[in-house]
Amino acid sequence: MVHDHDIGISTGAYFELSLGAALLRIAELAPSAEILSFGRHSLLEPINVRVIETAGLPFTVHGPFAHFEFGSRSAAKHRGAIDLHRRHMWVAAELGAQLYVVHPDMQRRARGWNPQVAASLERAFEELSALQDEIGLPIAVENMPFHKHSHFIAPGDLDLKGLGLVLDAGHAAMTGTLGDWLSDPLVDLRHVHLHDNLGHRGGDHHHPLGTGVIDIEPILGAARAAGASIVLEHKDEASVLASLDHLRSRGLLVRDLG
Repeated sequence: MVHDHDIGISTGAYFELSLGAALLRIAELAPSAEILSFGRHSLLEPINVRVIETAGLPFTVHGPFAHFEFGSRSAAKHRGAIDLHRRHMWVAAELGAQLYVVHPDMQRRARGWNPQVAASLERAFEELSALQDEIGLPIAVENMPFHKHSHFIAPGDLDLKGLGLVLDAGHAAMTGTLGDWLSDPLVDLRHVHLHDNLGHRGGDHHHPLGTGVIDIEPILGAARAAGASIVLEHKDEASVLASLDHLRSRGLLVRDLG
């Protein structure tokens, strides 16, 4: 069981809106937000900085996608991905973000394991760990979907070099690794993304909870035990509302009466 004040909503469900409008809508439904710092919701847009400063809503930040550069063997592309995150992180920290989420590699085509890419990713994590200490903003790395498209889908795939884990439950269901993530005592769980899907038989559609294969209760238990933050990560508000209804109908989300 979690309380209403324990779960946030990603602005990705409101990407057709301005960031200000998205945060206003999220504030009506949840006590916190995750800002997807990309496109019209980018923290590098001055108007978004002003909006966040006046919104007063606790938030985490999902960094921009740099899937194809982050693990690149090209030194220039590698530096570009790190610099992109650095700029977003500085703004996030100045605005009071609680956590910064990073995606590792995600390739368009299945390529299999490449030790050079894995080494590049671990170097990136070392650099981000140094930034984490310099800026004072916790960073966590998200597990990816699709076998052979990423080097980070299961525990032990990569050394995160002191960064935490964002457990994306939907991604883990697709790769069949959810149980492994939940049972591994070495996992430093900091943050959870919740959405549902049909496991390896379907795609990464971010469906509402209760419409796929995921048993949400042990995930919530693990998050609570670890003190990890939790976010509903959907692509539209209808899915957000359906997930909230599902959690309440199962007695897994209750209002704090205190």
